[in-house]
Amino acid sequence: MNDRFKSLNLPGGTLALTDCVDWVPSLPDECIQLVAIDPPFFTGRIQTGSGPDAPKYRDSWAGGKGAYVSWLIDRIGGMWDLIAPTGSLVVHLDWHAVHAVKVALDEFVGEDRFQNEIIWYYQTGGASKKRFSRKHDTLLWYTKSDQYVFHPERIQIPRTEKAMHRARNPRGARISIEDNHKNPDDVLHIPALNPMSNERTGYPTQKPVELMEHFVLALTNEGDTVADFFCGSGTTLVAAQGLGRKWLGCDVSAEAVAVARERLNQGEANAL
Repeated sequence: MNDRFKSLNLPGGTLALTDCVDWVPSLPDECIQLVAIDPPFFTGRIQTGSGPDAPKYRDSWAGGKGAYVSWLIDRIGGMWDLIAPTGSLVVHLDWHAVHAVKVALDEFVGEDRFQNEIIWYYQTGGASKKRFSRKHDTLLWYTKSDQYVFHPERIQIPRTEKAMHRARNPRGARISIEDNHKNPDDVLHIPALNPMSNERTGYPTQKPVELMEHFVLALTNEGDTVADFFCGSGTTLVAAQGLGRKWLGCDVSAEAVAVARERLNQGEANAL
């Protein structure tokens, strides 16, 4: 085994303490259906969690945004080879660098592989007095080929009362009165984790399991492999395990890997 990473085999998958650039080359090509990553956002800050001994990580690059984008694309390059022909890549970022990364990814994998810019809208946090409040993240969805897996029916959303009222109106009816759900659009209204959430681990920038369940359900089938090579607190891995998928995960932070391991072990115990 490469001595630059330490891996732990758990019932649902493999968790490694490493930089993904060291681990990814050891994995077989086209072995993963969904690579969903939540890397540092290039905020220029130290991201700090909650609690008396709060975990933290540095989210800044000495070479500026160009160095950050190069660093990220270098790692995604190795991940791309791991994705199956029917598989997908989802990259979770925010306003700090998403536009630069989108340009770089279009060039690297091809604009024709891009499917959606998906907005995760949330309302937690304060309101800005200097600008429109920043209340969304962006997830870029790319597919390995045109023959990709997509199951929108699994994540359908309720139609609005206004739409259902039109359905009842003979002059405005466009849908059946029984058709009270529709396929998802590219804005996800999912609450961010509030300070009292039972999901909270204290790890910084933790995302809700519900958010990642949407992508696992829509882009994979039961028994497929899902990977997150910036796994943080393990949210994507927890979502995959809970939905009957295999998973691979790693992080450079020993604190992150410890938190993820605890959550995954707890999930496995709850499933028994």
